[in-house]
Amino acid sequence: MRLLFFAFLLPVSYCSCPDGFELVRDGECRGSRGAIVSADDAVPSPQQQAVDKCAEIGGVPVIIHDDDHQSYWSDHAVSTYTYLLLGLECNTTSKRYQWIDGSPVDYTPPTYYNPELLLPCHPECTWSLWMGMWIYGCSDMEFSNDLYCTTQLHPPLPSADGCESFEDDSEGGVCYQIASAEEDWKEAVQICGSFGADVASIHNSQENSFIRRLAVSKGAINGVYLGATQSSANPSWSDGSAWDYDNFRTGYLIAGEGDCLMMDTQITAGDWINIDCSSKRAVACSRKQHYTPPACSSGTWNEGDIIYSPGFPFDASTPCDFNLTVDAGKRVEVEVLLVEANSCCDLLTISENGATIANLTGEVLDTKYTTVSSSTVTVSWQPNGGVNVRGMMMTFRGV
Repeated sequence: MRLLFFAFLLPVSYCSCPDGFELVRDGECRGSRGAIVSADDAVPSPQQQAVDKCAEIGGVPVIIHDDDHQSYWSDHAVSTYTYLLLGLECNTTSKRYQWIDGSPVDYTPPTYYNPELLLPCHPECTWSLWMGMWIYGCSDMEFSNDLYCTTQLHPPLPSADGCESFEDDSEGGVCYQIASAEEDWKEAVQICGSFGADVASIHNSQENSFIRRLAVSKGAINGVYLGATQSSANPSWSDGSAWDYDNFRTGYLIAGEGDCLMMDTQITAGDWINIDCSSKRAVACSRKQHYTPPACSSGTWNEGDIIYSPGFPFDASTPCDFNLTVDAGKRVEVEVLLVEANSCCDLLTISENGATIANLTGEVLDTKYTTVSSSTVTVSWQPNGGVNVRGMMMTFRGV
């Protein structure tokens, strides 16, 4: 269920490739969108059909600027009967062909291209990749092109308010977020910790009101966990901050009702009650402004820790090895929560005593791998550039 929160915090604008697409290079996703059939006087033109169909997923037809592009797309047009539509258009002002994104034709294939490519252009003609060659057909011809599109991932940038996917209440230098997926207290702590946050502590009425309004806006109407527990008569904040404010409902705390604290979000007062820690509720998370991305650490990792590639989610270019150990006699289960890596270049490797368990690249979500017998495993993030991708996020436990 943690993934529901991760998906919520990592906005759609840089979230993932379209279904069925491959994350290949520099954060570019590539995949098929069916076929475009050209008939005499087709309206709209095959080129416009392709542009419109790719635009539905925020993409563009195939653009080729170098040998890597040419090689990749030629591998998708190897059949005698396969024509792959190229994103070339006629610039009616310059009378020259250009790519659909406005970039110039700065590359030509080493095998063959129709010389018309470099001559005054024809708006009614459509260009195709066939057997490694660039050819074209015009409106008086009937033919079919496979349509492939590309979309571009854009990793998040640090926000001006320093909250990075959390919400700013404009005072106190604290950022907040609500995980609306309902989980027990133990899972709630892990969810917040996975983003460098704590289950929220509250120190004044303004913070209380802000969290209550934020929770309602996220659909958390059955209450949210707050970051306090009580092992005795006196509750305390789990983040270690001072207990200098409370908003208990009259009559609470009630002995025997539980040791965890919940805000009732159904009423505007947002008052607090104690509940059993096994109850499933949404959770309010908080952290200081200006989140510091993780660095590569050789320190000791504990079971349940959320571990990131260095720089996550802003920069995936730094390699790092993680040696994970559980109690003797147990095996290690690695849960890969997220991999976002260019399949051309970046790799996450999981190995046991030098033997590879898994090599992961592209996009991977919520997958588990377990050692055969060892209580130690090495996970290695090996980017070759890590361009325009976020990197990886994982946790582990003994089994």
